[in-house]
Amino acid sequence: MKKEINEEYFIHNGIVMKKNSKKISLDKVNNVIYEVIRVIEGVPLFLEEHIARLSKSADLLNYNIEDILETIKLDTKKTIMLNENPELNLKILLYNIENPIPDYYIFFIDSNYPKEELYNTGIKTVTFKATRDNPNAKIINNEFRKNVNESIEKNNAYEALLLNDNDEITEGSRSNVFFVKNDTVYTPPGSKVLLGTTRNKIIKICNDLNIRVCEEPVNVSFINNCDALFITGTSPKVLPISQVDDKIYGSPDNKIVLKIMESYNNLIEDYIASH
Repeated sequence: MKKEINEEYFIHNGIVMKKNSKKISLDKVNNVIYEVIRVIEGVPLFLEEHIARLSKSADLLNYNIEDILETIKLDTKKTIMLNENPELNLKILLYNIENPIPDYYIFFIDSNYPKEELYNTGIKTVTFKATRDNPNAKIINNEFRKNVNESIEKNNAYEALLLNDNDEITEGSRSNVFFVKNDTVYTPPGSKVLLGTTRNKIIKICNDLNIRVCEEPVNVSFINNCDALFITGTSPKVLPISQVDDKIYGSPDNKIVLKIMESYNNLIEDYIASH
């Protein structure tokens, strides 16, 4: 994990530390939960929702971390300030969550954001057979990440769309996925996916724009009939998909996708302005 830490300062259990000042290893630790938050102009985007999801991940493992959440929130803001507001992703990592007071790290990580041109051209994705044991909980799974990354690299893709045992597309390996058919947006049900903060925002945006949203299982065959697709996430925001395996889509020019992209970007600007 030491290589993950990007900026000069990080916080461990409330103590400010310098990068390379301590050997960090979580190899023998179970039930590590985490959140990744994008920081823009010194503002941790949608911090409240990320903290709530951190709590949700612990709840799903039958642990309660409520007593430490306010401390995590304050130390998140402190980490940003200490490092002079870098525009990167910040990681909150909790372990030993079975203890009355869990241990935690808060630190900036190397962050890869889509090049601006990809919002105009769309991204290539591949399908990948995989099922998360506990899809609603954000738990570190290094073996899963390794296998997915190998498939993405082999196919020269940006992201992998996960297929469960019923041949349903559930989510991206590090994103949520939406499908557009006519004037309706489809997305897999919340019970089968990681409930991403951006995903929740997109569903609300669709409701505000009077765009119908259907949360239902999406069989892989549906990609032969849909008009457009896009992924959502902390780093990509709303990113059109132009290719799934060998099938090509005009997602970057789809009016529904463009409307949702614009509204989400406006939401980010409004959040930053109000914080």
